[in-house]
Amino acid sequence: MTQKIALIRNPTSRLNQNKNPDFSEFASSWLGHRYCVPNTIEQLNSMLSQYASENIECIIVDGGDGTISQVMTAIYHAYPPDKLPKLVILPSGNTNLIAKDIGFGIRGMEALQRVKILSERERLINSVQHRHALKIEWLDSSRPAVLGMFSGTAAFTRAINIAHDPKILKNFAHDWAVGITILFALLKLFAPKTRDLWLKGEPCQIQYDQQEVTKENSFLFLATTLQSLSSGMWPFWGGKYDDQRLHYLNVNAYPSKLISACFTLLRGKTPMWLRNSPSYQSGVAQRIAMNIQQEIILDGEHYDTGDNHEVYFSVGPEFSFVRL
Repeated sequence: MTQKIALIRNPTSRLNQNKNPDFSEFASSWLGHRYCVPNTIEQLNSMLSQYASENIECIIVDGGDGTISQVMTAIYHAYPPDKLPKLVILPSGNTNLIAKDIGFGIRGMEALQRVKILSERERLINSVQHRHALKIEWLDSSRPAVLGMFSGTAAFTRAINIAHDPKILKNFAHDWAVGITILFALLKLFAPKTRDLWLKGEPCQIQYDQQEVTKENSFLFLATTLQSLSSGMWPFWGGKYDDQRLHYLNVNAYPSKLISACFTLLRGKTPMWLRNSPSYQSGVAQRIAMNIQQEIILDGEHYDTGDNHEVYFSVGPEFSFVRL
């Protein structure tokens, strides 16, 4: 029996801005009303509620990390927790960390045609990767939780603001944009006017699981449920990882040997001097409570921390990703 499939396409994703009428015609002919190009979050949420009522079993997501995050969030609020649809990613955004972690071989029209063929042959789920989402919640329980896979704040928020500069997004592919962003961020540390602003970090309180609350400025905070990043980067270590925990990195204000640490972590190395430095803490946790005024970034999207600035990071539901 052929699975019920839907397609959500973000028209503003970098690779989708040049309209492809053949793609849209093929998708509309195959999927009909289940081909969705939402212009607002409200439209996306409404469509996912309809998909849930129709028991759509597989959703193709044509977009970047931000789009995938929004789709997972909408699914989380619309579907029963034991009936989450499988996801197929067609990476087309400015950031595609999720697709690269899951693994993908093709995209665009070729990928869409392959999904149709595999579905008709009932072989669509032959190769599936499982990943838990990273869930962010607020102290204000009336504010809906959001899902994603890579989050950060403090210097990460500042760096993302640089990465979203149109000059970078227009002229560089994603991997280059990441490298240029890191370069620009490091250059800020050499400029007298911005060096202290960046290095002093953000006032922050953090609690990992049931450990003691720490109160000190954070230069950089990262958290993820991904298992790999692009180009061998992996700025995490410590603790025994399982899929019920998330990786985190917290760098204190005015960290020692920062330039050396940056280049070391970008190469996926964690030497003992770095692991033993009190400036850098990394490990795994099921839940992280944080109080910080700085905005939180989740898969490239900005979220304020609310009136009381209290946010919680935890492991969310498990999603199944179909590899093409």
